[in-house]
Amino acid sequence: MKKTGEEVLGSINKLKIIQRNDHQNYTLDSRLLSDFCRINRHVKKILDIGTGNAILPLLMSQKSKAEITGIEILKISADLAVKNIELNNLSDRIKIIEGDIRKWTDYFRAAEFDQIITNPPFFKYDGNDGQINDLEQLSVARHEYNIKLEEVIQISSVLLKNRAYFTMVHRSERLAEILELLVKYGLEPKRIRFCHTKKDAPAKILLIEAVKGAKKSLVIESPLILSD
Repeated sequence: MKKTGEEVLGSINKLKIIQRNDHQNYTLDSRLLSDFCRINRHVKKILDIGTGNAILPLLMSQKSKAEITGIEILKISADLAVKNIELNNLSDRIKIIEGDIRKWTDYFRAAEFDQIITNPPFFKYDGNDGQINDLEQLSVARHEYNIKLEEVIQISSVLLKNRAYFTMVHRSERLAEILELLVKYGLEPKRIRFCHTKKDAPAKILLIEAVKGAKKSLVIESPLILSD
């Protein structure tokens, strides 16, 4: 029987990854997001907001030679991220910061990044503790407990260079809100892909790419069906 807090070693895409059974583990969402991300030769610096155990920086390291930074507010998750980077011998390319992205001036400068990726908390938090998990770390990962979607998008816009990319996975039910916030902060939506658990089921997840300061031009890609 596993003890609470026990570390478990697994693998994905030939990468080793340590996870804990009392913290948010990576899901298919992260794999979908990394696959959806487009990386061009001009992308030299990538930021992952809310990196967790560093699953996204690890996967992105297989697509790009860029310098990747992950920022994580929870100490245990940040420590796991560092372990995972070291375990895969990627310390020379990936840096982990334990910190609050809302205090971004402590760590970064404006217009520093060529690309920002994020798998943020999906669910709104209205102050009703009955809607969140008994484990605070899971609430932070799943609900807008520490940071709201608007803050993620606003800060990302500040940290991105002009014509740089913002790529996110989120719940499809919040599409209208996402599009409104992206445009509000100067991130023009360029690509959307909806993900369905089955071909006859409504989309639960969406993948979206926006470009800072770009002209209006939105492509809805073919839907991704996750199961037959």
